[in-house]
Amino acid sequence: MERYRQKIYGNRHRLMFYAVFFLAAIIRMVQFGQHPAGLNQDEASIGYDAYALMKYGIDRCGCTLPVHLMAWGSGQNALYAYLSMPFIALLGLNVFSVRLVNLIFALISLPAMYAGVKSISGKRAGLAAMALLAISPWNIMLSRWGLESNLFPSLLIIAFWLVMTCTKSRIRLFAGAVILAACLYSYGAAYLVITVFIGLCAVFYLFALKKKKAPLPMPRLIGAAALYALLSLPIYLFMLINVFGLDTIHIGALTIPHTYGGRIASSAGATPLSALKNFAMMCILQTDGYSRNAFPFYGCFYVISLPFAVYGMIKEAKSKKRAAVPLFALLVSSLLLFAFYGEPNINRVNAVYVPLIIFTALGIEALWPKRKVFAAVCLAYALCFAGFNAKYFGREFKEEVGTEFFESFGDALAAADMSRTDDSPVHVCTQVNMPYIYALFYTRPDPHVFVETVEYYNPGGQFQAAHAYKGWRFDFNDLLDPQKGVYVIENENVPYISQFTDKIYMFKNYSVAVIG
Repeated sequence: MERYRQKIYGNRHRLMFYAVFFLAAIIRMVQFGQHPAGLNQDEASIGYDAYALMKYGIDRCGCTLPVHLMAWGSGQNALYAYLSMPFIALLGLNVFSVRLVNLIFALISLPAMYAGVKSISGKRAGLAAMALLAISPWNIMLSRWGLESNLFPSLLIIAFWLVMTCTKSRIRLFAGAVILAACLYSYGAAYLVITVFIGLCAVFYLFALKKKKAPLPMPRLIGAAALYALLSLPIYLFMLINVFGLDTIHIGALTIPHTYGGRIASSAGATPLSALKNFAMMCILQTDGYSRNAFPFYGCFYVISLPFAVYGMIKEAKSKKRAAVPLFALLVSSLLLFAFYGEPNINRVNAVYVPLIIFTALGIEALWPKRKVFAAVCLAYALCFAGFNAKYFGREFKEEVGTEFFESFGDALAAADMSRTDDSPVHVCTQVNMPYIYALFYTRPDPHVFVETVEYYNPGGQFQAAHAYKGWRFDFNDLLDPQKGVYVIENENVPYISQFTDKIYMFKNYSVAVIG
């Protein structure tokens, strides 16, 4: 009878696992590539550099195989670009292909979350953590656009699973070393989080070794550490170069660049008061003021979660489980980001939401014996999830985020490129942030031509803005005295330009005017 009951429980648990994953996949895939409409400048940047490296062997700054992209001048993390290349090769350079990496890794992180938490507190806790991640507004939002820093938390969850289960398999130990090293190439915040996390885990291991309770043989651990060191060496060299202002290093085709603006060396730390304030905003109120990252009340994993997270921390601390040590190490290392960043946003401190979601799930799962309370909590989360989806997929937010992501600007640029009939440049006269990167993304020129012809307003600046390159000009003042040529403008300026031409092609937010 007991065996039969366990079989029923196992089938029910497996069914719930697949139901949660299916729900998560549907929410992340519906209208994928269309919502958010438009494209963010960082998406366009990583997409064009991936395309340029794949097809021409250099990025838009002329670097071959950079361990960190030069991008705007101050740099952009390179891993997302390399992972995007197969999708760009298969589907072409477009919004859909550039966003696929975050979608895929967000989906992979769901079963990884389940397996990692299961190793701490069992199947039910693992399912609770997976379900909370599945309905998390933060995780849903990050999976739907191609900001390269959004890759970091997904990799962190995968690394956490491999670390938590590495005693069961030698392959998982070495795979964990690979993923931990990969995190360093995904986002700059990982330099601090991963280094401190590994350091704390190493201290725990040495303490366990002293008590003759080491979970892994020392030779195996040394091998994994050596693999991590080898794979992470280029990015640590990159940090060294940019902290001390050294010159770019070329190792064969590999480029370890000196970026402009000293962004790493000049990263402003926070005062204790500002760190506390930022923590309250990002972790208690769970908002940074940007609706593309979080909505008020709903937050990153719903503002009702904090009591459960605290309860989960207390419960695990009291249990004194050795398995929970990496989880607390991850929490401590990610909380240090609030001291590192003077002006953080959710994308910059995104690592902290991984342990907070896990602790919240552990706190909720602990209520399981009180079935009515547990059911009431699940209902509250279901209502929050329904409210979030109604807002996120509602017309009002779609319009808001479409404006923020410059919806239809790419359509206008492509139309302008096709409308050009002579050697005169296309004049882009808009308030779009870094309009040149959109022109590169949607027209896909040879990066060698861009490198040879680009003129910057602020060469060598931390955020270089192109004034012109072959066939294109980016100057709003060109609109003040329009000459023969093609102009890309905001729709609000159509009445002004119409006195010079009647050949105007209008899109949702932007237009193309052909004069002469």
